[in-house]
Amino acid sequence: MGIEENKMDTKSSKLWAYIAVIIGGLLLLAGSAAVIGYLGLPNFIPLDDLLGYQLGDIAAVYLGLFCGSLAVIHGIGSISGSKSNSLKMPAFYIFWIALALVLGLGNLVINFKIATVFLFPPLFVLGAALSVFAVLAWAFHKMGWPITWRQASLAFVCGSTLAILVAILLETTIPYIAYLLLAPFQYLAQGFADLGWGAPGFIEKLFTSPLILVFLVFTAIEAPIPEEFAKALGVPMFGRGRIKNERQAFAIGLASGAGFAILENMLYEGLYANSNGWAWGGITLLRAIGSVLHPISAGIIALGWFRMKEGGVGKLFKAYLLSVGLHTLWNGGFEPLVYLTGLDYFAGEGSSLSIYGETLNVLLIGYLILLSAGLWWLLRRIANQISERSTLDLTPATVSKKAIAVWAVACSLAIIPIGATLSPAWDSIRNLLRGVIK
Repeated sequence: MGIEENKMDTKSSKLWAYIAVIIGGLLLLAGSAAVIGYLGLPNFIPLDDLLGYQLGDIAAVYLGLFCGSLAVIHGIGSISGSKSNSLKMPAFYIFWIALALVLGLGNLVINFKIATVFLFPPLFVLGAALSVFAVLAWAFHKMGWPITWRQASLAFVCGSTLAILVAILLETTIPYIAYLLLAPFQYLAQGFADLGWGAPGFIEKLFTSPLILVFLVFTAIEAPIPEEFAKALGVPMFGRGRIKNERQAFAIGLASGAGFAILENMLYEGLYANSNGWAWGGITLLRAIGSVLHPISAGIIALGWFRMKEGGVGKLFKAYLLSVGLHTLWNGGFEPLVYLTGLDYFAGEGSSLSIYGETLNVLLIGYLILLSAGLWWLLRRIANQISERSTLDLTPATVSKKAIAVWAVACSLAIIPIGATLSPAWDSIRNLLRGVIK
């Protein structure tokens, strides 16, 4: 039986290898066309938002030439049966040092308008990618470099292409299906109408209303549920015969999530780059700190998929729920920040990080940093466990009750002040604090 399964895995992997070569070839063609557009567009076509077009072109160049090359090279290698070496990356801090230089140069170029349309886009790509590669370098080193260049590359390309496409399709259909299923609860819409969506005071009313739970549910439906499913699709394509242990499964999931994360970073960071360098630098740094989110969530699901063989589908389901929950916690903090900072942009003043005063923004950012710190700790915990060949369950054994309590208290220290800042009681609290200081 084992021999027959290995033969099926080999045939399946060959099929996916041919598909990888075909898709990689198409990506290379698209990337080559994007290079022509990137170099020629500013010279021949006058545009008002030229930087925005250039950022789109450079993203297509990255996806076409970088990801396309990886798909073709390693797809051909798989077809020919050539051996792939173990993936080893530079020390993770090298990527962070490079990111610091990129942020400095990027701010200089975009703020002082130094050939911005040509010099900034490459720095923009590096800003989106370096921190994600730092996550992979740290985790893979911690686990003893468990996968090959071919496995990492093909999983990375899958996360950058198939996962993105499936996520877009699901994100456009699932909310509509949810709307049909929740139609009997249409009275909730009246509740949101009473809050005055987009009107002054909307945020504080939402945070002090039971409808915040509905908001979190729809936040999960909007992105975490479809995206976590999409990112995990690449793992089964390798076949169980080629993923021999938990370290390999987790590492392949990390690589797939990394491919997804870089393109999503480009999406959000591009929104701020059109405003000014300081806004771009700030949001890039924040997302760099939280760059562990997509890799670890995909890795957790990959680990659940590997454990499903012995523990049943419940292992996979619990892993999926954990990933969706972590993703929802992040989006629940990041989306309000984007919403608030976007108000200035639509008001014609440009995106910034100073809406409604610095207090609210600092608290939201503090919450996201605390959450990111917890995700980094969780990554370290899982990497240590599977490196020691521990077969503990994903929840709750992966995270002790004491650790969960400490993390919850730390996040509450940020969330509670956010509610206080948004509430009508903030003026009284501020006056009290001023009296104490005096």
